Amino acid sequence: MMKEVDPMLKSKEIHPSNIELHNELGRGKFGVVYKATVYNLEGTTKAVQAAVKTSNEKADVEEREALVEEMKLMVQLGDHPNILPLLASCSVREPYYLVTVSMKYGDLLHFLRKCRLQKNKESDSTFSVGEKEKLMIALQIAKGMAYVREQRFYHGDLAARNVLVGEGLEIKISDFGLSEDLYTKGYQRRTKEQMIPIKWCSLETILHGICSSDADVWSYGVVLYEIYTLGGTPYPGIEGRFLVPKLKKGYRMEQPAHCPDYVYEVMQRCWQEDPHERIRFQEIVEKMDASLVQMTDYVQFFSEDDTMINRPVPITVHDVTPTDDHDEDNFAPILEEDDNINIDDLEDFMMIEGCSTTDHVIMHTRGVKNDYIES
Repeated sequence: MMKEVDPMLKSKEIHPSNIELHNELGRGKFGVVYKATVYNLEGTTKAVQAAVKTSNEKADVEEREALVEEMKLMVQLGDHPNILPLLASCSVREPYYLVTVSMKYGDLLHFLRKCRLQKNKESDSTFSVGEKEKLMIALQIAKGMAYVREQRFYHGDLAARNVLVGEGLEIKISDFGLSEDLYTKGYQRRTKEQMIPIKWCSLETILHGICSSDADVWSYGVVLYEIYTLGGTPYPGIEGRFLVPKLKKGYRMEQPAHCPDYVYEVMQRCWQEDPHERIRFQEIVEKMDASLVQMTDYVQFFSEDDTMINRPVPITVHDVTPTDDHDEDNFAPILEEDDNINIDDLEDFMMIEGCSTTDHVIMHTRGVKNDYIES
């Protein structure tokens, strides 16, 4: 069915005939991503290699329309070196297509796990990730998230699986499908029907369904764990439904091997129970930037308006990760888990455990102000 192009997408809209889909790159519950060639993009006469996200056969009307909302949100967010940009959209007839740049190494989680294997490092030095490279990845994610907060948005599902890796360890944050504009309220509630990736969620998100930029900070701490364990599963051996009572009692993940003290300190500050006591993304950027400046092979660039834009430059790789593919003790475990939990199911479990998710909801929401996001 044909409809009018949303004004927000007019500059991005192209005809589906300009898109040639190739092999499938990935598949989720309601969406699928294809490698594609795109023709007749504004500003170029050349064919462009891209990634195209579309709905799969399981998606209902609401989920298909959510893809269009994600396109609009990407336009609203604007351009940033560490945010995946919208190249083009097909939004007036189904199937809808969300077109983005193609990132050579795919998602960060699988990239990190490939870095564990010596054969990958021998075939492509990009997979040789030492302390400096891990810090470069972490810094770029923090920069992207600081920008998201500046624009008064939150991500809502920050995890290594939703971060993409390109040439030269270029990092771009993707999958803004859960994001919302926080300008009016400073927070958003998840519906009880939504599944939550519990091992990446803050306590206030798990217990009260509240999402915010400060909740993204908690998730960022878990992403740091993923980076410094080369894709290890967070909270290994702890089922998602058993995790909440432990977190409420103060349990936090231990410092990973090969993780510097100053990075673990950032993790701990990300995991403060009170959202207002957590470190902010801009402070993370400043701390990590200062650490990188102390290392060689890192240059600061300045734009014409003297705004500092720190970009990594080609570096000499220093491999400090274990090299024996068969020595599993060198790495944090990778576990196949399904930690997406329905809020209703979690409430049932928490009631059994004597830790109600609803006891403090009214008190908590009264404390949320319109200036919850810093100016």
